Amino acid sequence: MTTVKPDMYPVSLFDGEDANGVANIVGMLLGQNLENFPTRIKFARKIARPVSIISTDTDSACTIVFGTDEAVVYNDVVGKPAVTVIATVEQIVDVSQLPMKAGGLIPVGFFTHRGMTVLGQILQHKLIVKGLLTHTVTALRTIALVSVIES
Repeated sequence: MTTVKPDMYPVSLFDGEDANGVANIVGMLLGQNLENFPTRIKFARKIARPVSIISTDTDSACTIVFGTDEAVVYNDVVGKPAVTVIATVEQIVDVSQLPMKAGGLIPVGFFTHRGMTVLGQILQHKLIVKGLLTHTVTALRTIALVSVIES
């Protein structure tokens, strides 16, 4: 039986070297953020259902499956994601720049200029977040996990 230190939460790419661009970007963001901000690990462990991200400009997708010991990023949409984000790579980067507090439960980043732009794109259906209303906590926690801004 393998045990993982409680302050470690590895992020792996299921498809390894064959991972697509979105899977690589998301895996890198998650891995670096969980290493740089270990307090976020407890929030990652609380996400029970997969989260998918679809890039409209690269026509590729990935799915993040959060477990108790690690997160795995798959190519394409896998399983039945609770939240699916459909966005351009630029929009994904914008979302990763939003500061979030309390593991995403206090979305302070949406009250910044960049956050207002992201909200505007959501309202105009230019950035789509399926499951935002039904799985709000999962959506906000995912934003907090990919955010490169210290909260």
